[in-house]
Amino acid sequence: MAFRDILTAAAVCLSLAASPAFAQSLRPDTERAIDQAMGASIESGWAAGGAVAVMRGGEVVFSRGYGMANLETGTPVSPDTVFRIGSLTKQFTAAAILLLCEDGLISLDDPVARHLPRFDQQDSTTIRQLLNHTAGLVDYPDRAGFREREMWLPLTTGQLVDYVLSAAPLHEFEPGSRWSYSSSNYVVAGAVVEAVSGQPLGAFLEARIFGPLGMANTALDDPRAVVSGRATGYDRARVEEPGFLNARAISMSAPFAAGAMRSTMPDLLRWSHALTHGRVLEPESYREMTTPARLSDGSPAYALAPDGTRHPISYGLGLATPDGPGPVRLGHDGAIDGFTALVTTYLDQDLTLAVAVNTSPSDRLPFDAIVQAVEAEILERPAP
Repeated sequence: MAFRDILTAAAVCLSLAASPAFAQSLRPDTERAIDQAMGASIESGWAAGGAVAVMRGGEVVFSRGYGMANLETGTPVSPDTVFRIGSLTKQFTAAAILLLCEDGLISLDDPVARHLPRFDQQDSTTIRQLLNHTAGLVDYPDRAGFREREMWLPLTTGQLVDYVLSAAPLHEFEPGSRWSYSSSNYVVAGAVVEAVSGQPLGAFLEARIFGPLGMANTALDDPRAVVSGRATGYDRARVEEPGFLNARAISMSAPFAAGAMRSTMPDLLRWSHALTHGRVLEPESYREMTTPARLSDGSPAYALAPDGTRHPISYGLGLATPDGPGPVRLGHDGAIDGFTALVTTYLDQDLTLAVAVNTSPSDRLPFDAIVQAVEAEILERPAP
């Protein structure tokens, strides 16, 4: 099938493989707005394909696939297509730590060095600071040479942690003194899960979260695994015209606990509903996860802009927490080579939105338009 034929099929048909009828549905104008946002992104060549699903009150009310899961075979995206989800992984790693806290095996305020001998025993960094991004660890994917060398290699957890700890200096600021998003924090947190539980992270997540919740299509990804319905990831070939390249292959041991998961939109809805309805964590653990970070002096967390300006941050443990006026949102986004994803729960509406595309991030993807359409639904305004 020629690329133009694939693009036309994606744009016209949108691969609208909808799930069976549900007890409720979104308003017709909201559904049209989502269809139009996804359709425009695919027709213009900004996304190869994607899936959108919405759950309200525990019932899936919208679930559709759009475009192509594989451009070479002409395989359309379905509602159950499997996508890599990047940093959405972080909330699962945070939940794993909290489950170990409930087991009485660790505490959020334990120093990391207590559980990881590789860590400098004089380092004061706590597990809580890892999870809320106030640890100050230098972000390992941004280090010179990482994307040219280590990102391709099958690394053990120990090798990846050693790479994180080899940064000089290890911290960009004193732990607990401010906020800075860093995947290094979650690599170390994943290593803590493995050290304390005695299990590989993927096995722990399967035993304690994926299996009990029926998330049959969710796992810590392995590129060698044969996965039914797996989407192929793509990069834009050129900014100025439609067209795609296969995203480069990477070792999924590199993103590890910070970004290595794969999932489907229905599984992510199932997870978010279970988390917010007390089926994953005890109330105190959930409160910890969803409470905005504070610094060591007790003040609210802030990020420091390059010009020195302080920006307030509302981030809990692996989740962006509600802040300011408007719908009360809890969620995270994720990006990894060839894929972009978002899950947002509107707590006051008991409504969750999950979106993923099999295309690397850009500012032309349809995520903002879809969020606006869903928020118009919530506020009972005409969808944009």
